[in-house]
Amino acid sequence: MVQSCFNEEYRPQFHFTPQNNWMNDPNGLVYHDGVYHIFYQYNPNGNTWGYMSWGHAISTDLVHWKHLQIALECEVDSNGNVIEMFFSGSAVVDVNNTSGFAVSIGKDGTGKDVFSQPMVAIYTSCYPTAHTTSNGQVIRQGQQSQSIAFSNDNGLTWTKYNGNPIIPSPPVEYADQYKQFRDPFVFWHTPSLKWIMVASLAIKQILLIYSSNNLKDWTLESQFGPHNARFGEWECPSLFPLYLDDNTAAEKWVILIGINPGGVIVGSGTQSIIGSFDGKSFVADPSDVYDPAELPFGSTVFQDFESTSSTFEELGWTATGDFAGTGPQKGSIVNAGKVQGYLGNGIMTTCLFGNGGTGTIMSPKFIIRKDYISFLIAGGYYPYNPATAGTSEDNQVSINLVVEGEIVHSQTGTNTESLVWRSWNVAGWVGQEAYLAINDFNTSQSAHLHIDEIVFSDCPKDEANWNDFGPDYYAAATYNGLPTSERTVIGWMNNWAYANNIPTSTWRSAMSIPRTLALKTINNKIRLVQQPVSSLSTLYTSTLYSHNFSSLECGETKVSVPAPFNSSMKVALKFTRGGGTKFGVILCSNETNTQKTVIGYDFLGQNIFVDRFKSGNSSFVESERNTFPGYFIATMPTKPTDEIEISILLDWSSVEVFGGQGQVALTSQIFPLEHSATQVKLFSEGGSTRSVSVSINGINSVWK
Repeated sequence: MVQSCFNEEYRPQFHFTPQNNWMNDPNGLVYHDGVYHIFYQYNPNGNTWGYMSWGHAISTDLVHWKHLQIALECEVDSNGNVIEMFFSGSAVVDVNNTSGFAVSIGKDGTGKDVFSQPMVAIYTSCYPTAHTTSNGQVIRQGQQSQSIAFSNDNGLTWTKYNGNPIIPSPPVEYADQYKQFRDPFVFWHTPSLKWIMVASLAIKQILLIYSSNNLKDWTLESQFGPHNARFGEWECPSLFPLYLDDNTAAEKWVILIGINPGGVIVGSGTQSIIGSFDGKSFVADPSDVYDPAELPFGSTVFQDFESTSSTFEELGWTATGDFAGTGPQKGSIVNAGKVQGYLGNGIMTTCLFGNGGTGTIMSPKFIIRKDYISFLIAGGYYPYNPATAGTSEDNQVSINLVVEGEIVHSQTGTNTESLVWRSWNVAGWVGQEAYLAINDFNTSQSAHLHIDEIVFSDCPKDEANWNDFGPDYYAAATYNGLPTSERTVIGWMNNWAYANNIPTSTWRSAMSIPRTLALKTINNKIRLVQQPVSSLSTLYTSTLYSHNFSSLECGETKVSVPAPFNSSMKVALKFTRGGGTKFGVILCSNETNTQKTVIGYDFLGQNIFVDRFKSGNSSFVESERNTFPGYFIATMPTKPTDEIEISILLDWSSVEVFGGQGQVALTSQIFPLEHSATQVKLFSEGGSTRSVSVSINGINSVWK
């Protein structure tokens, strides 16, 4: 194994990474005796997914990490066949020795035995090879079961329980799901004096809730789901309490669920659902569950595409190119009947002519009179890129909102055939004339778009409560062993759409910054908010740049940040809308802005955005379906007089953006190509921005 020096190109300087090789989901997050443990999915034999084991590291501050030996290593037989891989799971400290795994570790002052407090890992055993275990259990090829291991030396060495697997198969009614039964999250539930496990039936989008007195014998109590984002595979669930608005008498429960594919962008994503838990069942708050068949409150249907016998021209739309003379299609025959989720019988689709057709389908013009436009969308991920639009390189497949000749909102598909709701805030253009343009300029096999049920409404059509609106935040796991007020979460900072190919060596993948979670009431809605853990501030340098502008004029303003902190910094922005349309900061830029990552706030669209179309290397993704470039938004409504706050953490290959009180976050990898691309620039677009406050601190490396 090549020993890392932690200064390789793109190596994060304040995010956790393995010394070498592949890493994915955080596992077994547990705090005990002043030490934070992180276990993680790890391949000891290479830097792509495989031979899944549990890596291990510890910290006393969630910032500086010490790598330890592999905790649970993939088992291979004498012929080289993989017998057992250790998939995702959790860890607890069994302080009351309910499991009976404790051992004597010495004598106290009176001569009595002192017993250990065993650390117990609860994980999914994945069995690629059929065999019979030493305790006589018959294992099928591909079976996923729940197992445990224990440690009496604070996680340094581990012993597998000889009764594994403790839950060999899912319940009888889901017996056929034995290859998709995984990711147990376990915690101690004090009111019921029991251990609780939440595990996933991945492709059914169902969570199973079990209870146990001893971590060995488990009783199925209930199930939850599917709800909200109900497509792809549900993975890596967590269930935990939080106080509402810091009121210890107002406790609510939260479920986190990883979804892949089918995230808010493309590939991987994480949703949350707020509710209550009584030790047996989780019940979602009615206000936190969204029915995909239900239109937003106060909706006006603009087009539902039910007239399948009409052409677009007969409906008042205009179709060009290969789509001229076509019209809405019956949903049951679109794309060989694979598309799911349309309302009614008809649907707009560009999945015609063997996907070889290109052209535009444009709506009639209309006056924007409501604050939101919502629609159902499915299809390939080929976003509108302003830099290539109108050129021979334009390969977008997207629906766009055009106001005064300018595309002000755009949405592409998420590489699935399941229709999902997406909403645009259009409050900034109320009273103006607009039209919708559905562009398909791509003949690739997956290059098509399905659109249904376009509505104008007073509120958005929520599909899910997304925990992060960026493309690179998945498998979020929370710490056991901390008080409710210190609930801490870490996510895998990658995306299965391209994870195996990101351009790093000798390691691959990083974790997000640990974040503290809370529930806050914002605009009369309970929101899950998150902020970087406070201990991160111990890495900050003294302020490198600080300036207040009563008004920042339209254009760019260079900011001087010395090396090496121009590629590792915290940027704090506060500002108020003036006459401009956008404000923000350009990071990792060269002199001509041909390479840059742009982060800011769109005053008209009322969203925080991250633009990584020109952020650097994206050639590691196959060119036909390059899912890396993109423009990512998180809606955060504000009033014209509001002070807006954005905090940005820039590392050597990532940005993490937090808006407002932390009610929105966007996490994105970036891979700058030029070592000279380290310039920092403020920008105000479309006019001036008022009351701008900028503060920049460098962030020291945790590896030095």
